Amino acid sequence: MKGTKTKTLEEIFHPSTTLRVKSGKPLFMAHMIAGYPTIPESVQVAKALVKGGADIIEVQIPFSDPMADGPTIAVACEEALKKGATVAKALVVIKKVATFGKPVVVMTYMNPVYRMGIPKFIEAISKAGATGLIVPDCPFDTQDGWSLLATCKAAGIALIPVVSPGVPKERLKTLAKDATGFWYCTTRQGITGATSVFASALPGFIKTMRSISELPVAVGFGVKSRKDVKDLSKVADIVIGGSVFVATLKRSKKVLIVEKTMRSLIG
Repeated sequence: MKGTKTKTLEEIFHPSTTLRVKSGKPLFMAHMIAGYPTIPESVQVAKALVKGGADIIEVQIPFSDPMADGPTIAVACEEALKKGATVAKALVVIKKVATFGKPVVVMTYMNPVYRMGIPKFIEAISKAGATGLIVPDCPFDTQDGWSLLATCKAAGIALIPVVSPGVPKERLKTLAKDATGFWYCTTRQGITGATSVFASALPGFIKTMRSISELPVAVGFGVKSRKDVKDLSKVADIVIGGSVFVATLKRSKKVLIVEKTMRSLIG
């Protein structure tokens, strides 16, 4: 984790978190979908990820138009919605996942947040035990972005910026003024899970990010193997995997396979 300080996750997220960043070894944030395969099973998926060694659990609230997600997660979100997943039910999942002793980061899109109302949504995820929020389609410097930032700050929720290689340095400086928690950096421009070919500009881009901000850098999109994790561990503080778990779960139909997949990724 060259270039960053070793921090406790309570420094990164929330005072109630006690887990420490592993010295010299990046954390792993595992992505899951509330309601996939079903609401009860998604809670078991989270438990399997924790048992497998995940350090942070990213819980996606399914939405009908997940523009940043590849086909694997998009189809899983659609299936979850067809089986009755709602924001209210996702909040129940988040609350249960938060009891497993790992920081919980909520990922969703602006539409569900806007429909509930920003203050009510942030209050709800905070009460459920979330420590961070990722909303990839809400730029910080918009009317909704400013409102979301202020509300998250008041609630102690880290609003995590999403960036991709190619974002200009001046833009990063603007985002860094309000960024909290950590940076979510994609391995390339595009959607999740599409390929394990990472942008050649990624190491240099992360170096630029570190020159601007001391926040930890999380890197994801296309993480499918132990080799991917090892490669990204050379530049990232946090490695992110998501589609790999959904794909494995879809093939096997057994929740316990998720724990095995998690262990195989981090070694």
